[in-house]
Amino acid sequence: MRSFADRMLGPPLLFVAMLVPGTSGQAGGIVAVDQAGYPSLARKNAIVTVYADSFQVIDAATRTVKHRGAMDMASLGDAATGMELYRADFTALTLPGEYLVRTSAGDSSVHFTISDSSYSPVFRASLKGFFYQRCGVSLPQPVAGLWWHSACHTSSDAMFHATAESTGVAQASGGWHDAGDYGKYVVNAGITVGTLLMAYEWFPSRFSADNIQIPESGNGIPDLLDETRHELTWLFTMQAAAGGVFFKITKPQFEAFVMPENDPGQRYIYRLSSTATGDFAAMMARAARVYRPFDSTFSAKCLAAAVRAWQYLQASPSIIPTGGFKNPAGTVTGEYGDSDDSDERLWAAVELYLANGDNAAHTYFLNNYSSKGIITGAMSWGNVRTLAECAYLRGARAGINATVQESIRQSLLTYCQSVITLRDNSGFRTAIRTSDYYWGSNSQVMNNALLLILGKAAGGSQELEEAALEQLHYILGVNVHGQSFVTGVGARSTLRPHHRPSGSDGVAAPVPGLLSGGPDRNINDDPVLAARFTASTPPALCYVDDQGSYASNEIAVNWNAPLVFVAGFFAQDLGSTSVSPGSDPLPREIRLNQNFPNPFNGSTVISFSLSRAMDVDVLVVDLLGQSVSSMRLGRLAAGEHRTIWSAEGSMLSSGSYFYFLASAGRTVSDVRTLVLLR
Repeated sequence: MRSFADRMLGPPLLFVAMLVPGTSGQAGGIVAVDQAGYPSLARKNAIVTVYADSFQVIDAATRTVKHRGAMDMASLGDAATGMELYRADFTALTLPGEYLVRTSAGDSSVHFTISDSSYSPVFRASLKGFFYQRCGVSLPQPVAGLWWHSACHTSSDAMFHATAESTGVAQASGGWHDAGDYGKYVVNAGITVGTLLMAYEWFPSRFSADNIQIPESGNGIPDLLDETRHELTWLFTMQAAAGGVFFKITKPQFEAFVMPENDPGQRYIYRLSSTATGDFAAMMARAARVYRPFDSTFSAKCLAAAVRAWQYLQASPSIIPTGGFKNPAGTVTGEYGDSDDSDERLWAAVELYLANGDNAAHTYFLNNYSSKGIITGAMSWGNVRTLAECAYLRGARAGINATVQESIRQSLLTYCQSVITLRDNSGFRTAIRTSDYYWGSNSQVMNNALLLILGKAAGGSQELEEAALEQLHYILGVNVHGQSFVTGVGARSTLRPHHRPSGSDGVAAPVPGLLSGGPDRNINDDPVLAARFTASTPPALCYVDDQGSYASNEIAVNWNAPLVFVAGFFAQDLGSTSVSPGSDPLPREIRLNQNFPNPFNGSTVISFSLSRAMDVDVLVVDLLGQSVSSMRLGRLAAGEHRTIWSAEGSMLSSGSYFYFLASAGRTVSDVRTLVLLR
């Protein structure tokens, strides 16, 4: 074990304020604020657990009062916490700075900022969190700072388990450690890679930062794609020659709390699985689309792997193994039990169709997309159906079914309204049910926020985006624990996650940028929760910042992925990489949405938002860049706008066209694709 002084030779990337719980300035109650901060024009609320009639917002530097207000009631009896909760609304304070909230009862919050770049550090840290999970490579000190270590699980990494369909040793190094342990799981990679690539595919200008400080930064490719490629490269090694994909690489037992390079014992590759194969096919097909502008060779390799996996699934229509994957005798590592592979097959089908136009895959999707309802819940590792439906919603391939797209859009908006109802009934504005406080509940919060963002992009109201931001507030401190659940983010953040490197590296601060699982009402999931709480404990209270509480305080890559999505969506001033060399980064205050319906026959609605007044033209060009249409909308105010573009009466043929916004002769938005059907 290296000394702390040795580790200080490398520059730390993040300074972490270390506070013992209960010493954050709170006299008796919690004054819960977003510890990363608030954008200047956003709604700003602190939630308080002890009654007070008024509050002040105090400048942390000058100690002067910048805002005063009366407290109001947030909840007479919050179901998730069992508490009466009070609200301090300081939305009117927009001046950038560092502040704290103090109530008339003497309770104070931790410091927070008001800044339009409040969430840039959160996005950077959460994306870099994946770098710290890398397997098979060293984390060099100049990049990893205090948390550097030498290469782990190198060379072959694993041999096939006796129950697997192959024998011998496999070259399967690389990828990400899945969670607080050192295993690697294809199924959990599915939801993780799918979410990260979806972030870039839906909102490329918001996820094109190339300066996150990973080894690949500055190479002209967005760091999100560089980091995800590390996982994809490992995934290739998990595919058998016939196209099927092996389930996981782990030891039979979970490792002790040791550094990954000191992890002894044999690791095994476990048997083929149709859930793993479906997730693999979907990931690779989506990757083929996303990486095509950056590396056509890698894109082609991804597509070929996806096709082989899809062919394996087509030849094996029943779930493999029968009943779904189960750990063999003697193995106790993550089972990710799932006896239904229909959602993985659905996701594979739609991604393959969107990647290469496979008509059979398209037909499979159309025949099965609504068999279990449409957008009935947030995505998870065990249910990727929502990922499939959202992929089709955004699809722009010729032949896509516009009626189905509209059904998905309406279902998404209906689901988003149900999430809004959950938020309205929560004292902390948390958009999950009391029954959703289970192992990994924070991921449910973030995935609902993600769907709210997609709902807004699909033509929903501004309220959806505002509600999504409130879910990020919850994660970053507006919760009953007054704690940021992201390591290294905020003055009072998770300090003792169930995470082997953090628990064994000799550094007081945990590895930064990792989201802990959050409250788990099923207290018998781990002995720490069982010792602290009872069956009558309100569910949101069932959390302990303790390394031993793996059910409430572990980290996992699939939980970090929606955090990256949501934090990145709301981040500002990240720096960017443009797909077109030499072009300027797009102004971040303009958002162009996907047209609806799409494809269309006749006319379609194009919507966009501006954060400042400007002259706007809507331009449509063909695939060769030749002008098709130019609509001068004139001077528009800040806010949401919609216009109708009509092809009626034109000589345009069926096909794909590009549209974008321009101002003063300069392109000022993303370029999107619309599909005209005659």
